[in-house]
Amino acid sequence: MSLTPLSDARRRAAEAAAALCGPGVDTPLDAAHGALLAAPVHALQSIPHAATSAMDGWAIRGEGPWRPHDEAPSGPGSSERTALSPVDPRPALEDGEAVAVVTGSPIPAGTTSVLRSEHARLDQGSDGHRLLHADPGSEDVEPGRHLRPSGSEAADGEVLLSSGERLTPARAAMAAVAGHDTVLIHPLPRVRLICTGEEVITSGLPGPGQVRDAFEISVPAAVAAMGGRMAGVHRVGDDASALTRRLREAIADGVGLVLTTGGTARSEADALRAALQDLGAEPLVDSVDMRPGHPAVLARVGGTLVLGLPGNPLAGFAALAALGQVALDALRGVPAEAAVGLPRSTSSQPLEGARRGLRLLPVELHDDGVGPVGHDKPHMMRGLASADAFALVPPGGLEAGATVEVLPLAWQAGSTPLSRRST
Repeated sequence: MSLTPLSDARRRAAEAAAALCGPGVDTPLDAAHGALLAAPVHALQSIPHAATSAMDGWAIRGEGPWRPHDEAPSGPGSSERTALSPVDPRPALEDGEAVAVVTGSPIPAGTTSVLRSEHARLDQGSDGHRLLHADPGSEDVEPGRHLRPSGSEAADGEVLLSSGERLTPARAAMAAVAGHDTVLIHPLPRVRLICTGEEVITSGLPGPGQVRDAFEISVPAAVAAMGGRMAGVHRVGDDASALTRRLREAIADGVGLVLTTGGTARSEADALRAALQDLGAEPLVDSVDMRPGHPAVLARVGGTLVLGLPGNPLAGFAALAALGQVALDALRGVPAEAAVGLPRSTSSQPLEGARRGLRLLPVELHDDGVGPVGHDKPHMMRGLASADAFALVPPGGLEAGATVEVLPLAWQAGSTPLSRRST
């Protein structure tokens, strides 16, 4: 059995997935959240597209007092006027004139500054018209006060969001403000999960010879956190023909990634390799030089990647973090070279390596680095439940204070400051 070094296995997964990443799809903003942009987003006009007021008050020109444009003469039958709405046109101002404005409304041509309502007062003039006065010492009369010039946030055509950025709610709002109804994105990759194992039960307490399922209830949520979109979950027991049929259906459906659980070893009861051979799959990784998770299998069938996760819970999640994440990243538009990159930390205490191969050790983040969480045997889940990441520990182990590469766990993103990348 040939064991592929983890770094090589990750590179193969990234390159294969990147080759399957399709062109960008023009998508409505409200349906594009979480995806990576496939093209830059430009301002379709200046932002703001017109000079506007930053305050409620009065647009004024020149030195005061000012005669309000929208004030009728006082006296019997006169009526006070209120500020126009932001969409109402504003007449140009001459020296000594003013017009009421609200925050965000366009300002008239010739405006010197905006006098805030709380710094203004209206008095009756000798000609029966009201005059607007500024409070003594108010800085609002200084030229340019409380004005938002056209293009002060962005110029027409300026790049606001770069290709490859993840469309967060704030970035979607920025695109909308820039005039876009749709953006070009790489859609989130669609994923199917196929669980195997006659001995696996999905509810209740296991009896002799049985184990409780750890994947069907958790992998869909993990996939969503990792940047994928579930397209189906199936259970086939140990039926090899059913496994082949479900794989064929997933491939025909055009999903980007199929995850299988269990059946990756080489006994007669392990059907994945035979099913892949029947489907004419191209093997990419036959097994990985890591513990736990070394029986992981990666293959390509047409436009679909198939990742076989070992059936032991910790081993399966180790393979998902090590190979599934990099595949999903590249499928959703992250360049292969960036997808394989890993952050580094410091070991806060000695980290024990495996007897052979690279050890994926569940760790938690401390102020002085990462430390083991315990309960880290391949069949255990307790350690991973409190872990922030996997530390990649070489066979000889690491002393306290050593630099160590880590695999952050996307599904634990709310509990750790470790970050894989800015996107």
